[in-house]
Parts: sequence; C-alpha cells; structure tokens
Amino acid sequence: MANYKLTYFDITGKATPARYMFSLAGIAFEDVRVQREDWPAMKDTMPLKVLPVLDVEGHARMTQSPSIDRFVAKRCNMLGDNEVDAAIVDQVYTTVLEASEQLGPLFQGETSTDPEKKEAYRVKMIAELLPRFFTFIEGKLRENGGGDGYIVGSKPTLADVTWASLAGFVKLFDPDGILVAAHPKLFALSDRLMASPQIQAFEAKLTKSPTADS
Repeated sequence: MANYKLTYFDITGKATPARYMFSLAGIAFEDVRVQREDWPAMKDTMPLKVLPVLDVEGHARMTQSPSIDRFVAKRCNMLGDNEVDAAIVDQVYTTVLEASEQLGPLFQGETSTDPEKKEAYRVKMIAELLPRFFTFIEGKLRENGGGDGYIVGSKPTLADVTWASLAGFVKLFDPDGILVAAHPKLFALSDRLMASPQIQAFEAKLTKSPTADS
C-alpha cells in the first residue's frame, strides 16, 4: 500500500475534501498541519509556493488542490461507478468550487476589512450569488432517488465530500438559515456526512477556524 502525506494549514480549506475522503475510505495518511507562523520558512520549498501538497511514496510531489482531490478520489474509489456517474460527480465538484469562490471577498481584499461592505456583500451572496449553484447541485442530488442519499450511487463521492466541506462555511454566513430553508435536501446531505463516525473522528482532531485559504 502506498504511503500518503498531505500537507496543509491547520484549518478547514482546500485540503479538507482530501482529508475527508481518506478518512471515509479508511485509508491511513500522514496529516501534516502547518502553523501560520511556520509557513514563511517552508514556502520556497513547495511547488508553486502554495499548499496543499500531496506526497505519494514513489511518485513526484503533487500540488493544485483540484488535481489532488481527483487523485485521492480515484484512490478512494469515490468518482462514481460508471462514466455517466463520474461526469455528474465532476460537474458537481466543479460547481462547488465555483460556489466557494463567491465567499472569497469575505476573507480577502477591501470588502473583508470594511464592516459595511462585508455585510452588504454577505447579503448579496446569500440572496443572489449562491442560489444558482445550490439549485443546480440539489437538482442533481434529487435526481438520485429523490435526494435522501448521495449525488450518485449509494455511497459518498468527491462531489458529496466537497459539498460537505463548503456547507459549514456557508452556514457561518447565513445565520438566518435562508439557504438551508431553500435547499433542505442539500444541507441534509452535508449533515449526514458530517455525522459519520469517520468524519467526526477527523473533525475532533482539527483546530476549528472560519479562515479561508490565503
């Protein structure tokens, strides 16, 4: 069996889907969590000078979180059971990534440092920016047996896991539960995944932080 070492900051962020997939699949991996104060000394040693990176015994170091996610999903058998399912998984995965980009101004840039602008953007994000993504994803979920299971098939895939990693952030910025009420099946999916024993055990070890990637 290959040895895996996943290196990322000690936060919820770009490495979370890979961490969740390894955990759900029961595949052991070295979970290296970099503290912010240690990052400057490490930065120049990393490909593209960013995290996450994945080291797989006998292979070159990998970078770029979408590439890492897809690689880990394949190793964990979480890409769907056939080509059609795999295409749906990739559609939803890509849509979740695009949705997550909408949260960026809350963490970085001028909007993030101006309370009035930040609140105005938050309201716009909940009302206008995120619903189209979530409507699409929940539609795919409902196509699979009514929406009480997973995006495809009968077990979690990259699509489900990536959605679950984003849902917690969304709830932080939607205290009135507007999106949860509008997309109940979708948020129920994330709740089911987060309640799994494997992810519960993982989350118990992770420092909680509402900090996005930088």
